[in-house]
Amino acid sequence: MAAIGHRWALPVLAFCAARSLCAYSVLSHEAMIDALWDTGLRAALLARFPNATPAQLKEAHSYAYGGAVLQDMGYYPHGNGYFSDLTHYARTADFIEALIHDSQTLDEYAFALGALSHYAGDNDGHRLGTNRAEPLVYRNLQKKFGDVVTYEDNPTDHLRTEYAFDVEQVAKGNYAPEAYHDFIGFNVSAALLQRAFRETYGFELNRMLNDFDQAIGSYRHALSTLIPLFTRVAWADHQDQIRTSRPGITRARFLYVMRRSSYEREWGKKYDRPTLADRILAFLVKILPPIGRVSVLKFKPLGPGVEQIFMKSFDTASAEYRSDVRGARQNGLQLANNNFDVGLVTKPGEYGLQDQTYAYWLDELAATGFAGVTPEISKNILAFYSDLNAPLSTKKHPKQWQQVLTELNGLKARQGD
Repeated sequence: MAAIGHRWALPVLAFCAARSLCAYSVLSHEAMIDALWDTGLRAALLARFPNATPAQLKEAHSYAYGGAVLQDMGYYPHGNGYFSDLTHYARTADFIEALIHDSQTLDEYAFALGALSHYAGDNDGHRLGTNRAEPLVYRNLQKKFGDVVTYEDNPTDHLRTEYAFDVEQVAKGNYAPEAYHDFIGFNVSAALLQRAFRETYGFELNRMLNDFDQAIGSYRHALSTLIPLFTRVAWADHQDQIRTSRPGITRARFLYVMRRSSYEREWGKKYDRPTLADRILAFLVKILPPIGRVSVLKFKPLGPGVEQIFMKSFDTASAEYRSDVRGARQNGLQLANNNFDVGLVTKPGEYGLQDQTYAYWLDELAATGFAGVTPEISKNILAFYSDLNAPLSTKKHPKQWQQVLTELNGLKARQGD
């Protein structure tokens, strides 16, 4: 029993440091790819690569999946949270447009279009979904923050709300599991990612990730193992609620099952009761919440009204994604550099995580002597800091604020050279 518990504990503990259930949660992001694959994405890929074979399109599908959760990669083990902060709060649209523009192969294009889905999923998913649903599930937050609650207001309950939506959709059969049996896996266009990141942010991605290959491998492995892991916990700890939501459902039908070429997994097809390992894992969840993100798994079920809020936001996001793919296909894509947590452009001082992200970005550029700064990067940063009287959260830390001012002067001096 100790060995089994230890084996299951490792991935749970690895998750403690990760904010890997963000935006829409992982399954919702992947579901957006599935919703559009036959009616939009496949056609877009064939329009640019008309000679692609069915096998090549299947491979491209896996790159679209990998791209769909790309912006969250920094929150996974061996990642760097600032990667995800940058792609959520700074030049968010420019990064996606760079991926699309710089893509050269079928797989790269699929990867870029997958990342494009994250734009619609986060912006509409947060603005119309999670941020409105969370205060209805956690009424104490509604009293404190009102009818809209962001990730920054309460990270844990924000992620719990999104995870609860995924669990209920799996329980009701709204995610098609056969779609996840047939594809090859989650793949990453590493070279494209590095090019687009450097173009958008002005420094090498390797500066953030000590071992780029390990970070990519951990990201792919986490997607292939943590998702079914969370679903097993949900069944073990919430099976009565799930059965009430969908009478007659069994463990085998509920579990989120995936096959992988290099991380093949097949979970529990033979038992309707939670296995010993499932129960141990559920127990670990109960005793580990103070450590970190494991507490996300201790969620409250969503009521019908809250679920409808999510479903409407998903429909809106899917429609926007369809329009965005059409725009990308016609070279007419127009996206705003929105703050993904709120779905809108936020001003300096309006969202603390954005303020901190810009300070980090400026510091990274200064560390390289602003060598990789393009006119577009300089314009974006100087515009963000154009009003030094803005209530930037960075000002709460005098040393950090002074460093920002010094580095801003350095950027301006370089621009004048």
